[in-house]
Amino acid sequence: MSALRRTSIRTRLLAGFLLIAILAAAGLSAYFLNQIEAFGFRRLDERLRSEAKVAASVLEASMASVGGSTLSGDTPARAAVAVAEAVKSSTSRIMVVDAAGTLLTDSAGSVSRGTTLGSRVEVAAALRGDTGVASSPLANGRVEMAVAVPVHASGRVVGAAIASGSSFSMLTVVSDYKGQLAIVVLAFLVAAFVLTELLTRWLTAPLRELQAGAAALASDHTVRVHPAGPRETHDLAVAFNELAEQIESSAVELHEEERRKSRFVSDVSHELRSPLTGIRLAAETLLEGDVGEADEKRFLATIIRESDRLAGLANDLLELQRIEGATGELPLSRVDFTQAAHLAVEANEPLATERHVTVTVEGEAPLVLGSRDRLQQVVGNLVDNAVRHSPEGRHVTVALSEEAGESVLRVIDEGPGIRAEDLANLFQRFYRAQYSRARATGGAGLGLAIVKAIVTAHRGTIEAANRPEGGAVFTVRLPKLQD
Repeated sequence: MSALRRTSIRTRLLAGFLLIAILAAAGLSAYFLNQIEAFGFRRLDERLRSEAKVAASVLEASMASVGGSTLSGDTPARAAVAVAEAVKSSTSRIMVVDAAGTLLTDSAGSVSRGTTLGSRVEVAAALRGDTGVASSPLANGRVEMAVAVPVHASGRVVGAAIASGSSFSMLTVVSDYKGQLAIVVLAFLVAAFVLTELLTRWLTAPLRELQAGAAALASDHTVRVHPAGPRETHDLAVAFNELAEQIESSAVELHEEERRKSRFVSDVSHELRSPLTGIRLAAETLLEGDVGEADEKRFLATIIRESDRLAGLANDLLELQRIEGATGELPLSRVDFTQAAHLAVEANEPLATERHVTVTVEGEAPLVLGSRDRLQQVVGNLVDNAVRHSPEGRHVTVALSEEAGESVLRVIDEGPGIRAEDLANLFQRFYRAQYSRARATGGAGLGLAIVKAIVTAHRGTIEAANRPEGGAVFTVRLPKLQD
C-alpha cells in the first residue's frame, strides 16, 4: 500500500489508460468475433436450407415422374444417390432418409445405408413436416449445423433431405490466426502505450510545473506558475499563485514586524537610558555628600522629573498596547464628535494660555460609533502637539465637517510645518520630527503613534500635510454613524 501511495499521478494515469484500452480492445474484439461467428452461422444456415430444399425438390420430382409415393422405388433411390453424388465436391453433406428415418444415402459415405437417424432432432422435425435445424460442436472447435427438409409425395411426408456443414467459431478464428493476432495485439499495445504516454505527459505537465513551483516557493516567495491545461489544473494554478501572493505578503509583513520589534526594543532602550542616567548621576552625587542645600534640591528635582518621564513612558507604552493588543476592545457607543472636540480643546486651554496660542473650534461633524474618551484623547493630543509647535501669538483651528459620508476633523496650526522626510514616519513609535527633537518640546515620540492606533481602531484614517500658506494640518476621517 505504501508503494502505491508513492507512485506518481502520471504512472497511475498511464496504468489506468492502458488498462482501459486493453479492456476496451478485448471487449470490442469479443463483440466483433461474436458478430462474425453469428454471421457465419446465418450464411451457413441459408446455404444448407437452400441445398436441402433443392435435394427435396429433386426427389419429389423423381417420384412424381414415376407416380411413386415412397422413396423405396428404383427411380427415387437413384435420384437420391445422384443428389448425393452431385454434392460430393461441395463442402456440404447431403443425406436422404425415408419416412421411418432410415438412411438411404450419404454423400460423405461415413454412415452405412440402413442406419436409423429418426432420433436426431432435425430429422424428427422434418418427418413431422417441419424444417428441422440442429447444431453441435466438433472436436476441432468448429460447429456443425444440419438442416432437414421434408420430402412430400401424394400429400404426405415420405422422407427427408438433410444438408449439413460446419462453420468457424471464435476459438477456431483465434487458433487459425494466432500468429497474426499476436502481431496485431503487440502493435496495439505499443501504439496504446505510446499514445497513453503522450497523453499523460500532456495532462500532468501543469501538475509537474506546480510541483516544481511548490518546491521552489519554500526558498523563493516570488515564484509563480503559468495557469494552463484543463480547467481543474488551471484553477489549481490560479489558487497556487494566490497562495504564493499571500505567503509573500505574509513574509514581507513578518519581516517588517521583526524589524519594527527590533527597532522598538532599541528605541525603548534609548528612551530609558537618558532618564535612568540622569537619576543615577543625581543619586550618586547626593550619596557623595558635601552638596549644598540648593544643589541638593536641584538634584532631587532632577530625580523626580526623570522618574516622571519614566512613568509617562511606561504609561504611554501600556496604553498603546491596550489599544493595539487583544485586550484593547473599545467600548462602542454613539459619540458626538463635535462635543468631544470642544471638551478636548477646553482641556488644553491652560497650555494654550501659557504659550499665548489661541485655539478655536469651527463647524460640526456627524455622529460616529466609538469611544468618546479615546476620540477626545485623539483631539487632545493633536491640539497639544499643534499648540506646542506654534509660535506665541499664533492661532490653532479645529475644523469639523462631513465629507463623502465621513466625519472629518482637521487640526490646523501656524507653526513651522513638517519636513517632507518626516511626513512618512510621523506616526511611528518613538519618532520625533526634526523640529521637535529637543526634550523641552518633544516627548518620547509616542503621542502621534497613540493617535494613529486609536483612529485605526475606529476604522478611520489620519494623515499629516503642510499647508501652502505655512503650518501643518492633521486630518482625521471616521465613518459616519448611519441613521
